[in-house]
Amino acid sequence: MNPTFVKTGHLHSSGYIYKARTSVKGIDIVGSASAGLLELWDTDVAPTDGTYGRVGTTVTVTDVAHGLSTGDVVGISFEPDGGVIATNGNYTITVVDADTFTITDINSGTIENDPTCRYVHSKTNNVNARWMATYHSAANDTYFNGWTIPENGLLAQKGIYVYSANLVSINVIYG
Repeated sequence: MNPTFVKTGHLHSSGYIYKARTSVKGIDIVGSASAGLLELWDTDVAPTDGTYGRVGTTVTVTDVAHGLSTGDVVGISFEPDGGVIATNGNYTITVVDADTFTITDINSGTIENDPTCRYVHSKTNNVNARWMATYHSAANDTYFNGWTIPENGLLAQKGIYVYSANLVSINVIYG
């Protein structure tokens, strides 16, 4: 039997854990007095902030001078608006203008207060940067919260970037 070894990356804020192909095997966080957020990205570029709204299944993202083209694929993660949220994922976009693009959500509803979203766009060697996972912690959940990813884990073809808000500690186990 060949042993399988893993590595771990540790952060206290947003940043890269690893910048090459690997597999995420587990995650653990320690929250804070405020509700926490952890997003995992398979990317070689840091996520870009924007705002969004949704009418039906059409999500409209606004980011001044985004530089994208219709047909590009973005990985995107949305923050909630009054408990309602667009569906995180990886989508082909349609450009409306230099500051706006749309995606078709797999769910529907109305979101109208321009909450924040983050997205990645990068394509090298026919591999798109993408969103992998989002985890939340409740306010005052200052305890260790850990998740093991089953089977072979989450494949990161470009690298692992972590976006975090209101978390004290983040560990990502990979290999």
